Formats: sequence, C-alpha cells, structure tokens
Amino acid sequence: MQVSEKLIADKEESLLESATENPPLKKRLSAYWKFIIIYSAVILLLNIVAQNKSFSDFYDDNIFRYLSMPYCALTGLMPFSVGEILIPAAILIVLTALVLLTLLIFLKKKEKFKRFSIKYLKSTLAFILTVVMIMTLNCSILYCTSKMDINGNRGKKYSAEQIEILRNYVVEQCNELSKKMERKENGEVTYSDNLDKEIEAALNGLSDELPRLKGYYPNAKPIMGSYFMYQAGVIGVYFPFSMEANYNTNVSDIYAPSVIAHELSHLKGYIYEDEANFIAYLACTKSDNDIIRYSGYLSVLNYIDDDYYICVDEERYFKQVQIKKAVAFDNFCYDREKWKALQEQKPVVKTETVENISDTITDTYLDYYQAEPNYNEVTLLMLQYYDGILY
Repeated sequence: MQVSEKLIADKEESLLESATENPPLKKRLSAYWKFIIIYSAVILLLNIVAQNKSFSDFYDDNIFRYLSMPYCALTGLMPFSVGEILIPAAILIVLTALVLLTLLIFLKKKEKFKRFSIKYLKSTLAFILTVVMIMTLNCSILYCTSKMDINGNRGKKYSAEQIEILRNYVVEQCNELSKKMERKENGEVTYSDNLDKEIEAALNGLSDELPRLKGYYPNAKPIMGSYFMYQAGVIGVYFPFSMEANYNTNVSDIYAPSVIAHELSHLKGYIYEDEANFIAYLACTKSDNDIIRYSGYLSVLNYIDDDYYICVDEERYFKQVQIKKAVAFDNFCYDREKWKALQEQKPVVKTETVENISDTITDTYLDYYQAEPNYNEVTLLMLQYYDGILY
C-alpha cells in the first residue's frame, strides 16, 4: 500500500509540474470568425469614412468605375437580368437560414444536421456581409457625394421669365420632332431599330463635360417581372448588387431611350434621380437620332411644364407655346396596347398591396440614405445648364 501510495503521489506531482510548465492554450478564434470580424470592420469603416464628401467624391470620380465595371461587364454577359434572379434567391437563402436556425433549437442533438446547419448559417452570414459590402461600394458611398454643380450655377435662383423661356424651348422641340415620327395605326410612335448602341454612344458623347460617363456600358435589360413593376409604378430600375440597368418591357417605344439612358447613368456613379434625369435628357437631346432626341425632350416635358404652370397665372400660361395634341398623346410612358392588357390582367397579388410594399421599401431605402425622390429637380439642373445659352 505504501509503494502504491508513493507511485500515485509521484504521478500527481509530475502532472502538476507538467501543467505548470505547459499551461493550457487559450481558445483562439477560428479563421472564419477572424474573417467575419475584419470584413464587418471594413464595411463599417467605409460607411463612416463615406460621410466625408471629399472622400466620397474622390471615390466616385476615381475609384468606382474600376471596382464596378469588371463586375458590370461580367453580369452584362448574361442575356437576362441577374439582379432579378438574385432578389428571390437571396430571400430564399435567408428564409432557409431562419428555418434551419429554428429547427436547430429542437434538433441540436442530431450531429449531422447540426454540422450542416452551422455550415449553412456561417455561409449565409458571409453572403449577407458580401451583399452589404457591394451595396456600400455601389450605392451607400455614392449617396454621400456632392450634388452636381452645373457651370458653377448651383444655388442660383431663377425667375419665372427664365423658366418660361426654358419651358417654351422644350415644348417647341417636342412639337417639331413629333412631326418626324413613324407611327402605328393607333398613333403611337414606333421603330424597328435597336437603339442600345446609339444611346450608349450618346452617353459617351457627354464625357467631355462629365468625364465619369466615358467607357463601357452593358446593354440595358428587360425585366421578366414587368407586370409587378407596372403594379409598383416603376418603369426602370438600377440594381447596385448586380450593376445592371433594367427597364419595364411595357414602356412605350418613345419613352424607352430616355428610361434606358437614365438607368445607365446610375452605372457611372450618378445615383441621384434628378441628376440621372438630367443626364438622360442631355445625352438623348444631343443625339443625331430624332427618336432618341424626341425621347429626351419628352422625358422632361411634364417637369418643366408643371413647374412653369405653378409659377404663373393661367392667363399667362395659355399665352405661351402650346403643346401639340400629338406631343400630349406621346407623353405617356406605357405602350397603350400593353397598358390596356395590364389593366385587364388579374393580378396574383393585389396592385394596392404591391404598390404599398414598393413604397415602403423605397421610403425606407431613401430615408436610410437621407435622400429624396427628387425626380422633378431636373428643372433646376436644366435652368443651370442653359444659363447663358437661352437667357
């Protein structure tokens, strides 16, 4: 017994000395969690630094194109809208993760299921962070940039007389170009040519004035779910996570060029809607193609006409150049035959519901970025541009 007790004592002493000399290693973070922490920190830092307009302006002017264009070119190779596919795919991925997380509470003793669920949840977290990073690079930083300053006229006030001159100029151009259009039996403008390359060339043509517009443009893509876009009141959309310009297939032939030019301008870092409207107008109206030019003037007609109407009394308004009936007829964003079919179609989801969801998402999105849906501010940009040219 004494020998046995001595052996046990010697063994315990040996183990104690070994533990003292080689203390247990502290549990370290895995490579995955190190990556997640660093990735999250980079995203957070970018969003903080972006609040400095000097940084955001420099990024938009000098970095954005080099980061986004390769991705833009890659998605541009696809004949369909990648963004339209990614949205339901992302929703499915997140919903699956939530289901697995819920089941994991009850099935945590099932080792195979547990291992699979943890791997899936980790992958989903990395996927979500990647989406946030792409949105940061292709959207968040852009919303922190300075607004356009056209010829140094930003902040300048304009009179009713100057708005009148600009309004009459736009109306005159619309009236004249409306006479040159080929039309269907129902009176709508029609053409058979694909105008994508001419629209892209028109945008490139502005690069001397707006250098960001220079370079490659992918073709704008039609949306398969255009009926839902119609329900939401949307005729074009820019997907920052796929860097694509998309349009509603129900848009009228004459409105399509300006809609496409508007969405393509977002790909060059012009994220604000009034600026995209202005660029689309300027690019289209400088084109040699009468159809594209007419589309450009039509795209701003409502804005400038409404703004002028507010500024003056009715007697003065009706003394100005009047909008011809053909122009008023053309000034509708939907193809009338398609629009009639859309109205007769029985929706899977009520139009009111889709519209409310769309408005909620849009309002939340714009509130987050502290931006306004300022489409009609194109009038001010036009006044600044034509200052010294028309008046």
